[in-house]
Amino acid sequence: MKRSISALFLILALLVAAFAVAAPASAAEKGTVVYLKDDGKGDGSSPENAVSDLFDAYDALDLSKDCTVVVCGPFLQEFTFSYGEEYAGSVTFTSVYGGVDYRRSGAVYNFMPCRFVCWGETTFEQMDFATTSTNLLVVGQHHPIKVGEGVTMTGDKMTGGSIAKAFCLMGGYQNEQDEPPEESDKDTSVTVLSGSKIYIVPFSRQILGVYSGTAYVRVGGDADVTVLHGSSAYPNGIEVGNVKVWLYGNAHVKNFYGCTQDTIWNSFEFNWISGTIDLFEWVCSHTPNKSTLFKQGTTLYTTGLTKADPKYEEIKSFFDELKDSDGKVPDIQIAKPDVTPKTDPAETEAPETAAPDTKAAETAATGTEAPGTKVPETKVVDPAVTTAPGAEVEPSGGVPVIVWILAAVAIVAAVVVVIILVKKKKA
Repeated sequence: MKRSISALFLILALLVAAFAVAAPASAAEKGTVVYLKDDGKGDGSSPENAVSDLFDAYDALDLSKDCTVVVCGPFLQEFTFSYGEEYAGSVTFTSVYGGVDYRRSGAVYNFMPCRFVCWGETTFEQMDFATTSTNLLVVGQHHPIKVGEGVTMTGDKMTGGSIAKAFCLMGGYQNEQDEPPEESDKDTSVTVLSGSKIYIVPFSRQILGVYSGTAYVRVGGDADVTVLHGSSAYPNGIEVGNVKVWLYGNAHVKNFYGCTQDTIWNSFEFNWISGTIDLFEWVCSHTPNKSTLFKQGTTLYTTGLTKADPKYEEIKSFFDELKDSDGKVPDIQIAKPDVTPKTDPAETEAPETAAPDTKAAETAATGTEAPGTKVPETKVVDPAVTTAPGAEVEPSGGVPVIVWILAAVAIVAAVVVVIILVKKKKA
């Protein structure tokens, strides 16, 4: 009898040990703040335990909520980053958090020519960008992107005059990047409140498509925008919906042009509240003989301040209709992605592919890089930072396969012990 009780306790102990291993994996909660720097070797929970990889940073966050990535030291983005999973929350990058300005101790976001591809609302604020090369292309994919206050961009080879030599913010899709659709009615939103050497594209790049949504572009604060492009970047025959631009604060736009190719808009509204524009033209002078067509016309909204600007008479001549501005900048809200809760098992639709390899596909086509640059094959497809097929695929219970194997081994071991004890008793 005593041996039977001992065997029972042994079985329970083995089961508890097995599921104790499972508990941290299934119960661990993701946070809303993660620290990032080059030499980070931790879990991202503090500056001392920072992560050193963008994928690790995003994996540590509960992306259904508003999250923060704190750049707390020097960090270098060498390759295209594309997380591969849409999220309904937001991610803000900053070097000022919890009353600490990490820029004072050397925090800077360095980059080589590459892309930062957004899968949800993304903001950069109170941080420094730097490059020894030419460009960073931020691809919004119809998610809101924003450069908030306190951002600087430095780099002698980065001029802002072309996408290939700028800190470029693009509201729409990039050709051959994550299989973009050639037709969409989704809106875009690009906001810039600081920084320089910036090139803005409201819609897509290098895609012959029809994007019928509304593009909202707001340039304010102390932003110094080298080029504000008014539609999509190449090729001829692009169709876009409505474009609505607000220029305000002390912002400066060096060059505005509507297109660099034959383009059709539904409508164009320019709300010039304050700030300055050096050059305004519908067709870029570097790409002459291109055509523009506005189905619903163009409207310029101005204030008393901008009517007194030396460029006012010239700029108003480009528009079909003139109206007084109310001086207000709207709080733009575009539709959030329809994200299936992560608690829903993927096997309900396809049991054989419970955890598809989404990240490995996210940069399968990094080609069509910015002219004059090369986006190399990146470590985003490295199994060390992506979910490769067969790597800790979780069943519907949310516990990794390895844990179930350990539990099964424990049970088998316990049964063997019981059988041995019973045999000894009979003997």
